[in-house]
Parts: sequence; structure tokens; C-alpha cells
Amino acid sequence: MKRDRASRASRRAVVRKAVIGAVSVIALGLLVWGGMILSRGSISAPGESFPDQGQEHVALDYQFAYNSNPPTSGPHYASPANWGVYDYEANDKLFIHNMEHGGVWISYKPSVDTHVVDHLKAIVDEFGGSKLVMTPRAADDSDIAVAAWTRLFKISLAGGDITEDQLNQIRAFYKAYKNRGPEMVPDTMPGIDPRSVEEKSGRPQ
Repeated sequence: MKRDRASRASRRAVVRKAVIGAVSVIALGLLVWGGMILSRGSISAPGESFPDQGQEHVALDYQFAYNSNPPTSGPHYASPANWGVYDYEANDKLFIHNMEHGGVWISYKPSVDTHVVDHLKAIVDEFGGSKLVMTPRAADDSDIAVAAWTRLFKISLAGGDITEDQLNQIRAFYKAYKNRGPEMVPDTMPGIDPRSVEEKSGRPQ
């Protein structure tokens, strides 16, 4: 009997230790997760925020009054564009979908000097092109626009040149808002070729 009681007590002690260990691991995980949430919520990055205009899937020729230029949310095409650098304009509704997936869209006026464009391409390369799209965009009302879901940072170039501080602000924006769209998808998830879909649906709107 004494041996049985001792055995039961030993088992209870083992179970108690296991439970305490599991609770400790869970508590630590919650603390880490909470810290990540707090740090994401207190991000200091350039740009301004805009109200979310929804995630409706529409045709490329669908007309809608977006609340920012370029758009940062709202109705968009059912498929995103492939990640990467484009030397031509494409329909905004493709890139809105990229931002829905947590991507960052760098656009620039076609009049921007080529050496500035090279600096922007270098930033894309610096981050391995991860969830980045880059395009010229004549409709921009600033020389450069860096957009993520409901976030926008605009840059006006003094004397046509871009400063190191402005490049660092682009880096900060990317680090702050990559993967902060409403849908989380892998970085390597493929999209579509803009020109192939626009040939069927018409030119950029």
C-alpha cells in the first residue's frame, strides 16, 4: 500500500511539473506575441493612413473613386501582378491586390530621372524583391509614391535628385508595412503578367 501511495504521489508530481511547464511555455509565448503586437502598433514610419475602402473583386474597367493617389485599398482585380520591377504602367487594380497580400508598391512619374529610378530598383534588389512591385505611373501627383494597404508615403524631389534620407524613409516604410495587408500569403505566391490580362481587358485605367 505504501508503495502504491508513493507511486501515485510520484505520478502526481510528474503531472504537476508537466502542467506547470506547459503553462509557462504558453505564458512566454503570449508575452512574446503581445510584444510583437505592441511593437507593430507603435511603428514609426513616414506617410499617412487612409480609410479602408474594402476588398471587392472587380473588372479592370470598373470605375471607382479611390480616396488616395495612388489607391491604397478598395475594389481590385481578382489576381495580383507578379512581384517585381516593371518598366511600363499597368492597371492600378492589379497592384491594389498586391497590397491586399501585404505587398508594397513603389511608383514614380515617368519624368523622374533614370538615376533616381536606379536607386529605387536598388532598394527592391536590397530586399530581394520580397513582396515588392515597382512601376512608372503618370497619374501620380508626386515624383515618387510608396504605397501599402491603407498607407501612402509621397516624395517630391528637390532638383530632380533623391536624398539618402528619402531612400532610408522608403526602407523604413517597407519594413513597417510589408505583410500588414488584410490577407497573409507566402512571399513566393505567383501572380499574373499585367500585359497579358490587359490585352484582354483594355489598357490601364
